[in-house]
Amino acid sequence: MIHMLLDEKEAIAVQLVKVSAEELTAKTEDNQLITIKADKKQRADKSFWRILKDIAKEKIWVPVTRGTHQLLQDDWLVPVTG
Repeated sequence: MIHMLLDEKEAIAVQLVKVSAEELTAKTEDNQLITIKADKKQRADKSFWRILKDIAKEKIWVPVTRGTHQLLQDDWLVPVTG
């Protein structure tokens, strides 16, 4: 499957600053704090939380949806159809 970079209109870059049991706090490139709520499946996944804590510790920028502030499953890539 071929992937392309996600359109910047659909996602924003954030750094995770706090990882708690049910939600994440992230900082945008404009230094605004946003809350990212985990869904039921994510809340139950211990590996998910361990990885997010590592990402926060290393200050890695990750994409979230612009409007709903949800983590993107495929990072900055989207599948190309057709």
